[in-house]
Amino acid sequence: MNRRNQQPKTPISEMPSAACRFDYRLSYDEAYEAFYLLSFKWDRRFRLFAGLGLSVIAIVLMVLFAMDNRKIHYFFIVILCVLLLFYLVYMPIVKARRGARSVARADGTFRVVLSPEGTVGIPGQEPQELAGDKDARAIETSDIFVIRPDSASTFCLPKRIMKPEEMKDVRAILSGHMKYISMV
Repeated sequence: MNRRNQQPKTPISEMPSAACRFDYRLSYDEAYEAFYLLSFKWDRRFRLFAGLGLSVIAIVLMVLFAMDNRKIHYFFIVILCVLLLFYLVYMPIVKARRGARSVARADGTFRVVLSPEGTVGIPGQEPQELAGDKDARAIETSDIFVIRPDSASTFCLPKRIMKPEEMKDVRAILSGHMKYISMV
């Protein structure tokens, strides 16, 4: 079972001295996992309560409609609840598939530089601040590091291309500069 832990900020003394550079080819499954994890804007507890609440409302209104079928507005609210449940459950999957397809179409070959100063980027382009906006976050799973510096950019670093000391450096950089969630 995966647990979510927000790690404390890494002290400057534990930051690596050099930037981490990675050249890799990203698979469709790795890209799908990264986009799927990022597609949830709310935490799991909120999604659970929202789903249960919508389900209870739909069931109660269906029973009320069955008891008096002249109150057609109950039926329309049930349809609205079902559509919201569909959005809550299915939209993250659709967004993840769309993002993974775009990575696969772009051949999925990347060069990423992660610096101890708190920037991430692709060589030849301006590096981005890790804490680019209020929603900036990094998620670590057993297979990948997902970095979301702002709402327009996503970086996925597969662990299969890293040595153990590089993984430690990546964790230190990410936890030192942004919200860091470990699902390991």
